[in-house]
Amino acid sequence: MSGPVRPQQFGALRRAANKAFDFLMGKKEVGRDAVGNIYFQWYEGSGEGRVEKREVQWATAYMYYDPNDIPPEWRMWLRKQREQPPTEEELARSAAQRHQMAARVAALDEKERLRRQRQEAMGTPDQHAGAQPDMARFIQQMGGKADGGAAAPGPEAPKRPSGPSEGYKPDSWKPGA
Repeated sequence: MSGPVRPQQFGALRRAANKAFDFLMGKKEVGRDAVGNIYFQWYEGSGEGRVEKREVQWATAYMYYDPNDIPPEWRMWLRKQREQPPTEEELARSAAQRHQMAARVAALDEKERLRRQRQEAMGTPDQHAGAQPDMARFIQQMGGKADGGAAAPGPEAPKRPSGPSEGYKPDSWKPGA
């Protein structure tokens, strides 16, 4: 895979010093992604205090990188959510799945656009696009008057439930009585 050409940020002497420093630190290149980012791994310390470090060298110039350019597999590796760096096959499979999902989303968007176009042509309001409910019809269905008055009594007025609490008075009951 060849990504975009990395712009030269520093002079030749600085680049050589950086390469020598990386060599002395024991940095090794672990992989590259489709954008051209390079991923490194090295260890700091010794014995019990040995710590693994991981980093990315961006393919774009300083301050012009986008963190979303890192594939999810590499992001997981950088955050130590996975031990091994992703393989080329895994990256290719993931990219194919992303393209497949993008095609599905585009097909659904087109289907929705055609549905809305048909609905507008028929003159029916779109219920999903912020259409307001018909309040007069709602009040009529609820049995009230549309002019804002009190609701007309129905055939039967609801009765209060009766039961053991009907004659309850708070001070009349005592425990154990």
